[in-house]
Formats: sequence, C-alpha cells, structure tokens
Amino acid sequence: MKKFIFANQLRGIAALLVVMTHYFGTFFAEQDLLAARTFSPNLHLIKAPWVHIFELEYQGPFGVGLFFLISGFVIPFSLSKTSLPGFLVNRVLRIFPTYACCLAVGTLAIYLSARYWGQPFSYDAKVLAANALLVHNLLGFPSMDAVNWTLAIEIKFYLLMALGGAAVLRPSPAWLIAFLAAALALTWNGEHGIGIATPLLMELNFIVFMLAGCMFYQHAAGLISTRALIVRALLIVAVFSGTWSMGPQKSMFPAVTVWYYSAFLVFSLCYALRERFRPVRVLDFLAAISYPLYCVHALFGYCALKILIDQGCRYGVAILITLPCTFALAYLVHRTIENGSHILGRRWGDALSTQRK
Repeated sequence: MKKFIFANQLRGIAALLVVMTHYFGTFFAEQDLLAARTFSPNLHLIKAPWVHIFELEYQGPFGVGLFFLISGFVIPFSLSKTSLPGFLVNRVLRIFPTYACCLAVGTLAIYLSARYWGQPFSYDAKVLAANALLVHNLLGFPSMDAVNWTLAIEIKFYLLMALGGAAVLRPSPAWLIAFLAAALALTWNGEHGIGIATPLLMELNFIVFMLAGCMFYQHAAGLISTRALIVRALLIVAVFSGTWSMGPQKSMFPAVTVWYYSAFLVFSLCYALRERFRPVRVLDFLAAISYPLYCVHALFGYCALKILIDQGCRYGVAILITLPCTFALAYLVHRTIENGSHILGRRWGDALSTQRK
C-alpha cells in the first residue's frame, strides 16, 4: 500500500488536540465527572486566564472527526490485501492489547488516587472487563476513561467492513445508497420508539461519517473519479447531518457537528495536497504514539494533575510535569505492547491470508 503521509501526520495532530482538550478544557469544565472517574474530591478549580490559549472549543470533536475519517480511509486498504480472518485477527491485535495495557495503567492510577484521597475504589471485575473488551456501553456499564467510546465505534466499523467490506472495494454506489437509507430509517424509527438501542443508534451516526473516509480510499485506489468522490462524500456528510439532527444527540446539533464538518474540510484539503506532504520528525513521532497517547492520557493525567495541585503545585507547574510523563508512558507502550502486537497481528494475518489462497 502506498504510504499516505498526510493521513499519518493528521493522526498525530488529532491525538494532540484531544489531549489538549482534556487537560486544558475538560479538567476544569467537568470537575464533578472527573472526581467520580478518579475517586477524588471536586477541588472546584478555577482556570487561570492563560489556560484559554490552549483550550479551544473545536479541539475535541475536530480531533475525533479526523480520527474517524482516517480510519475510514485506511481500513479498506488493510481489507483489500488480506483475507477476512486475517483482517479480523490483525484488527483485534491492533486494538485490544494496547488498549488493555493503557486501561491497566489508568486503573492503577485511579486505584492510587482512591488511596491518596481516602475514597473507596468501587469498580468491580465486570466493569473492568466490559471496558477492556469495549462493550461497556452495550452492557450498561460506565466508561472508565470517557475516551473509549470512540474505540467501541471503531470495533463496530471493523465488523461492518468484515461483513460487507467487499462492496467498498468495488466502484458501484448501490451499497452506499442502501446503507445511508437504512441509517436514516433506523434513526427515524429509533426516535419514534421502534428502533435499535440508543447506544447503537449513536454509534451508527459516527459510522456514517467514517464512510466519507472510505470514499477517499475508493478515489485513491482508482475505483471512482474525482467527481464521484465529491458527490458521494457530500451525500454522506448530508446523511450524517440528518442522523445527528434527529438522533439521540440532536441537542448538540449543529454546535458540535460543525467541527466534524471542519475535520472533513481539512482532511479533504490535505488529501488534495497529499503529494506535497513530507516527513516531519515531530509530526511523525506524534503519529507513531497517537494510539497509546489517546488511550493512556485521560485517567493518568487527571489523577496526576489533581494530586500535584493538592501537593501545592500551581496548575501550570502540574501540567509541565504531567504532559512529559504522559508522552513518556505513551512512547513506552508504543515501543513494547503496540509494536509487538502489531507485528504479531500482521504475521498472523498474513499467514491466514496465505492459507486462504
């Protein structure tokens, strides 16, 4: 597969934006929620004026939107060069070992936080297992880190690709029109009491958005023309707007969706200029650690920041300590668990694909 530098570098930027949103925004804006997630008291912190420089309203949804588009773009490449069993094994080993390791680090952080603040650690084995397997929302358990909701969507997107991904490898638009029509119908029915469970309905909305990335794959693979790319991608964004505006998250329309539109425009521009992208050491490093950075930063960072502040550090000092530690943890997980499981996944996936030939 041709290496698309722009997609890789956008992944690193997206991860950094999410971290900034959580450390500079969510840390102050959702203090009750974070107190519950980290088994600590609400410190009722007030952000200094300078914090607003780093806490921009678009960062979170814009970064997540980029993540989803990149997945939609690169996953069909993986599917096109391997068998179905090989694809599934590769994806399982790509997602679960790294996330399980990061969740273990986060669990240790909130356990130590509970001990530090003298509060009970109330998560049981069921909650831990459901989160590690990314089925917590379907089983009614809380998200421990409040970031794994996107990974749960990724898993369902992989399953969708496994079941019907062969259609993505063909130029015919019939499958796309059928899926988009079904998504609209399910969302409308769901809001009128006859549809699928609310968590699945919310996830379906984002899967629709991810299909826009698949259209860029089709164009890059020479399956469709530029005109077809524009028409199909805009149709997907229109349906995404429809499912969001009448679905479970309609109260956030269009205040949040506007940042997904922005992510779509930025991704489109970078795709159009893809030949001009060159390796950049900082961006390539961020891209390399983007997945463990996304997974490990939340619980570890929230706990570290609160304890450091309680120990007398100003927030600025606490963030200067916490950020490098977060990046170091992400790098460590990347060099050990992520690299090892990725190599193993490719090896097993290739072996399964060879057996099918």
